[in-house]
Amino acid sequence: MRSLDKISELIKAKANDKLEDFLKENPEVFNGLTEQGISYLMFAIYCRNKAAIELIRKNKNWIDIYEAAAIGELPDIKTMVERNRNSVNSYSTDGFTPLGLASFFGHLPAAHYLIENGADVNIISKNLFKVAPIHSACAISHYELAELLLSRGANVNAKQISDVTPLHEAAHNGHTKLVELLLIHGAHVNAKMETGQTPLFMAEENSYFETAEVLRNHGGV
Repeated sequence: MRSLDKISELIKAKANDKLEDFLKENPEVFNGLTEQGISYLMFAIYCRNKAAIELIRKNKNWIDIYEAAAIGELPDIKTMVERNRNSVNSYSTDGFTPLGLASFFGHLPAAHYLIENGADVNIISKNLFKVAPIHSACAISHYELAELLLSRGANVNAKQISDVTPLHEAAHNGHTKLVELLLIHGAHVNAKMETGQTPLFMAEENSYFETAEVLRNHGGV
């Protein structure tokens, strides 16, 4: 196994003691990239490996706006936006925007700052997933983020891959309060995925009875 492959495997396995030992012997790779072309810091963030994130961040010479958005480092985000205003609607190597990343990882202050500085709340990822920030906020059941995005004009009926809507996401997670918020903002209660599944089907499939009742009371079938 190549040394760079080993780093990814250690991060994924959360073998953080071994990762720390390896990086002490090979400090030059802190700023390296995975085979997929993303940084090891971003890979650790995607793996939600908190110890690896802290270890790599501490030893990394610099981070970009996507990494900063994904870990919610607002001072770094501000510095980068002030340096380049167009960066708020730019895309990472794997096709995500700063706002999309801040939304997916639940960083409300970062998302608020990015929106205030011109981030498009309806911009979709430039990859297979085709997710908008509202999808990401609903995927992690973050009510406050969803509320912020909707208040700034996010399309409540935006469709990502497989025609999944934010309401599908909220129903699938059984987040009744979020379901109600989306419905108040005009979510189509009977929106169908490519497979024909409605939000009510998602809620019932996962035995979220309270959520299912709210959907039925709004005409869900």
